[in-house]
Amino acid sequence: MNIQINQLGYTPSMRKTAALRDAAAALLEVINAAGETVLSVPVKKTCELWGDSLSEADFSALTVPGVYTLRCGDEVSYPFAVSDAPYAACLTALLDTLYLQRCGGALGAEAGAYAHPACHMTPARIYGTQERIDVSGGWHDAGDYGRYIVPAAKTVADLLIARRWNESGITPGLTQLMDEARWELEWMLKMQREDGGVYHKVTTALFCGMIMPEEDTDELIVCPVSTTATGDFAACMAMASRYYKEIDAAFAGRMLEAAVRAWDFLAENGPMLFRNPADIRTGEYDDVTDEDERLWAHIELALTTDEARYLAAAKEALAAIDRSAAPLGWADVRGYCAIEGLDLPGEAGEICREWIIAEADRLMSRINGYGITMTETLPWGSNMDVSNHGIILYQALLLTGNEAYRIAAEKQLHYLLGVNPVSYCYVTGFGTQQVLHPHHRPSVAQSAAQPGMLSGGPASGMMDPAAQKYLQGQPAGKSFVDDHDSYSTNEICIYWNSPLIALLCGLTKA
Repeated sequence: MNIQINQLGYTPSMRKTAALRDAAAALLEVINAAGETVLSVPVKKTCELWGDSLSEADFSALTVPGVYTLRCGDEVSYPFAVSDAPYAACLTALLDTLYLQRCGGALGAEAGAYAHPACHMTPARIYGTQERIDVSGGWHDAGDYGRYIVPAAKTVADLLIARRWNESGITPGLTQLMDEARWELEWMLKMQREDGGVYHKVTTALFCGMIMPEEDTDELIVCPVSTTATGDFAACMAMASRYYKEIDAAFAGRMLEAAVRAWDFLAENGPMLFRNPADIRTGEYDDVTDEDERLWAHIELALTTDEARYLAAAKEALAAIDRSAAPLGWADVRGYCAIEGLDLPGEAGEICREWIIAEADRLMSRINGYGITMTETLPWGSNMDVSNHGIILYQALLLTGNEAYRIAAEKQLHYLLGVNPVSYCYVTGFGTQQVLHPHHRPSVAQSAAQPGMLSGGPASGMMDPAAQKYLQGQPAGKSFVDDHDSYSTNEICIYWNSPLIALLCGLTKA
């Protein structure tokens, strides 16, 4: 496909551009469902990128709801819609994925082929001991069945940001969003020790085969406490307690008490960075520093309690942190520090405002011909970064009112839903060219892709056997293969879905 469009469509007021490879004509025609040309616009050459000679055509003048295709010479695009809510079904499916990832509870007939009895219910052994504890619940993290605190905190934070940005736009999904976040938060509470430290993860020693979750019956092992997990936990619990205060005051109080105990543990202990024990080979979620996690914890507790000790700690850490970027990753949470820190009083809040705008401007300066901010290399889970960048750009829009940030944020969405060099809509079950073979155990076990999952997307470096087999010599943006063996390009993760949920909730705000 040489005409790339958002395969789910556009709202009437949205800026609409197509990316064309080797444009076959000087004009792009917009064709309605009756086969009539309703608009013709010029095609303009833009750049050479990832082996493509790219052009752009702006058809924003198309505002009448309907289903359309684009034609340039003999090339015809996939169909797309113009409607008031082109992403509603996708947003619902992205949220549904979190329900389908639930661990420790039975999924009934509403889960279709992915229904299963309660899984991973046996008490887990604390690594290095014979003590066993109940850590049932939460979400399966990704294509595997591990559960990890660090990405859990990112996922819940994204959902809470989504709620703040667009309460009306996700109704009735708002209740579902808060119910799902609570499912994860209840599990996270089980992962805290009495002294406030938080265990890093619970998994089996090795990844299981491509089986359904209830078939994964190997021993569960709770891995040691880390200060990155503890910092993320403290921040996430303090943040969540504000959102649940009016829904369930007792639950909110329990989370705040847990956040305080985690913060006290951090105050009494230096860095305890996690590395997998030699006999554990599941996801590591390692880190090189816990400074950003500690800052995030300071900020959230300062906002939730108004206590001077937390605000003082936040101000001191904010002054010392490197503010040259604001990532929203699981390893680097400085972006959450910046977004949440906007509500700090006085100079601290202004520092965070400047931080967000500087990061948005940095991203704007890097946008390429396909609309995203990464060109030279694409990391594992690049589609998460695309969504994360959209969040920063949308937050800058809220701060400044500058519509250029909205257009840039929308470009991140368009890329994920079809405006990319491999022509995939990266959310399973959606678009014309769909991801059919994700690295996701239930999908492989049922021989059908579970809908509503964001694929990780192109990754430079050929980091799995399937990538090495199929992607030799491909440029960064084309380093993707729809094969369940390609865990580096085609896995799914809860924390890849969550920033896309937040971005959609912002961009579709009523």
